[in-house]
Amino acid sequence: MRRALVAALAPAGCALYADSFDLLMAPIEEIISEHEHCSWANPIDLPVTASTSSDFEAEIEIREDECGNRLLMMGGMIQCHSVDEFIYHEMMVHPAFSTFFAQNGRAPSHVFLGGSGDGAGPREVLRWRNLRNATMVDIDFEVTRFSLEWIPSLARGSFEDPRLHLVTGDAWGWLQGSNDIFDVIILDFPDAFDNVMLEKLYSQEFYRLCRAHMHAGSVLVAQTGPCTQVARSGFRAQCPVLESLILANMAAVFEDVETMLHPMATWKPERRAASEWSSFTLARMASSPALAAAADGEPWRDEIDGALRYYSRDVHVAALDHPRPLVFRLQSLARKEPPAQEEL
Repeated sequence: MRRALVAALAPAGCALYADSFDLLMAPIEEIISEHEHCSWANPIDLPVTASTSSDFEAEIEIREDECGNRLLMMGGMIQCHSVDEFIYHEMMVHPAFSTFFAQNGRAPSHVFLGGSGDGAGPREVLRWRNLRNATMVDIDFEVTRFSLEWIPSLARGSFEDPRLHLVTGDAWGWLQGSNDIFDVIILDFPDAFDNVMLEKLYSQEFYRLCRAHMHAGSVLVAQTGPCTQVARSGFRAQCPVLESLILANMAAVFEDVETMLHPMATWKPERRAASEWSSFTLARMASSPALAAAADGEPWRDEIDGALRYYSRDVHVAALDHPRPLVFRLQSLARKEPPAQEEL
């Protein structure tokens, strides 16, 4: 089964990858075109609208472009931009939920969300009508309070939804003290760039802890860092944190891991620079075609309130289609048999 899944999801050649690249990039190019008058300069050059700090972050800022679009920044790094954050958060939540739907024949009802203190993650989770409860554990309530005050569109009322149980605390410690089993586990933690404390949240030990809170049909999805030099030709693409730290650890704990890539419009120092890409990695206990099946039609659409702006069946398929050199590196890290040469 693993061999068949790998072959099904491997790029069938540069031309097909280019098609996937174009599909994923089309909405990004539209966003950039529509906002070219907003002076999207280097974020650190934009004026500061408000700032705060917490026990965990010395510099939390809201900056604003000339069109009034707001950015949440922490430690000088963009956390989310009100213009295109929907892309990131739809890709974080809905592929995992639709995969669960395909594998189990129902929508997720019990969900764990680690991080996502700005509120946009629970916003997307709570759009699923049959969700019974979501437990969200984030260590820094000041980020939540500050985001609610200055960019309330991120949460869009999610913290008032009775299905959401918000815990201010450490996700690791909370899971250690809980016996709950979840349909979907979402890990939306900051990138682990030379940060020992954050690296622990991407370790085999932490993934084993998460696995103890999953059943056979559960799905885990983790934010697995940025990808750079992703171009239509594809040959130089690399995902530093995913490749150096995360993927091998996930593959050591879960039978099936698959990474999805998608571009962002605002994560770049200037308008003419190439778009930055983000990655999410889905993990399950057993290998099956469910990831591909999740995109086979959209029977899960009726489960969601409102229209999705980015994620779709076609986006699901395209996000699993990676540049050829990256395919081989990721499959090597995940200990998967690489696709036969004729399949590439």
